[in-house]
Amino acid sequence: MKYLKNLAVFAMAVLFLASCGNAYKKADSGLEYKFFVQNDGDKPQVGDFITLDMVYGVDDTVLFDSKRIPDGLTFPLDSPYFKGDLFEGIMMMSKGDSASFRMSADSFYLVIARAPELPPFVTPGSFMTFEVKLHDFVNREQKEKDDAEALEARRLEAEAEFIAYLEENNITVEPLESGLIFIEEKKGKGAYPKAEEMVSINLTVKLVDGTQIFSTSDRGEPFEYQYGQNVDTRGLEEGVGMLKIGGKATLIVPQQIAYGAEAKGQMIPPYSTIIYEVELVSMRSKEAYDKERQAKQAQQQLIEDQRKNAEKTERDNYIRENGITVAPTASGLYYIETEKGEGKKAMPGNTVNVHYTGRLLDGTVFDSSVEKGEPFSFRLGGGQVIKGWDEAIALMSEGGKATLVIPSEIAYGSRNSGSIPPYSTLVFDVELVSVEETQ
Repeated sequence: MKYLKNLAVFAMAVLFLASCGNAYKKADSGLEYKFFVQNDGDKPQVGDFITLDMVYGVDDTVLFDSKRIPDGLTFPLDSPYFKGDLFEGIMMMSKGDSASFRMSADSFYLVIARAPELPPFVTPGSFMTFEVKLHDFVNREQKEKDDAEALEARRLEAEAEFIAYLEENNITVEPLESGLIFIEEKKGKGAYPKAEEMVSINLTVKLVDGTQIFSTSDRGEPFEYQYGQNVDTRGLEEGVGMLKIGGKATLIVPQQIAYGAEAKGQMIPPYSTIIYEVELVSMRSKEAYDKERQAKQAQQQLIEDQRKNAEKTERDNYIRENGITVAPTASGLYYIETEKGEGKKAMPGNTVNVHYTGRLLDGTVFDSSVEKGEPFSFRLGGGQVIKGWDEAIALMSEGGKATLVIPSEIAYGSRNSGSIPPYSTLVFDVELVSVEETQ
């Protein structure tokens, strides 16, 4: 798969450059552009690796920002997907240039990102703005050479760090055949772990410079996993296998039995030596583990069923006590019209502006646009709101008012949503203030 044909890769872009000033120019291809800084010089070609800062957004909303990437965003420049796309704009730039480009949001998401449909926050026909500063570009051969040189420099640096760590900590324990240095702190009792047994360990993971990567003490409970599955590194697995229950050890795991030349996220560079402080807390059979897990799942399902039944009982009582006689729709929605609208009917794709007050069955108000003094706007049928709202508002016309009784199945379900507990039936008083046609 080519780089940037997936939105997840593209979403790492950053650095927001002000897009005020001169008006956009329009290329023959239809691409709109304007330069803030423009230099003479070579331009990147398809296949070159470019390094840039980028921020992009739609309707004055910033969607992605690359300032979290210390060295900028680097990727191979793809060929344009269509006339007037972003890649055409980047090929207009020289090193040090900064510019703004505008293109169709529909084309970006449906063609470049290959999304099955527009995200709910994007209005069909709208434009996306990309603010770009181009730092550097090199061809593929030079990039591969630079990467190889940097990796070799890192390997030599890591070797020096490993030797310095052993010297500074006066470690004289001989490494095992694999390279693992096993320093026993406390002897345990019983048998050693066997393949497929479940082992529970207390674990702290560090680098040789003292950087802590992970610790079970932060989560307040040991880490349990199936021994023999190599959940982290070969060195950790070997070291755990040398412990008995209650035993503690420090494991110094050199890169060849850790992650090797592979970097792990932002915290673990290539060729890193990993230091583990590990304690074997307990062991049990896989059968015992599965049995406990099944019991917990059964208990959780029982609780879920009880909550669902309680919700239905409470909703039925509410319907009866409030004299509601309308029949629910197929989804379970109770739509009680209190004032018929005389304006435009809300249609899927329209932007609708709605005043509402939402409350639980006991009368507790959890949100209200009326109190905020401004209607809530969203694109109808785009999945921006709970299903009960999309269904109900589509039944209304401008000026209409209604009370909605929305079961959790078409609201927030089993989720705990702020002040809304799991399996809550919600009641909304809504007014459809206005309907805006899709442009």
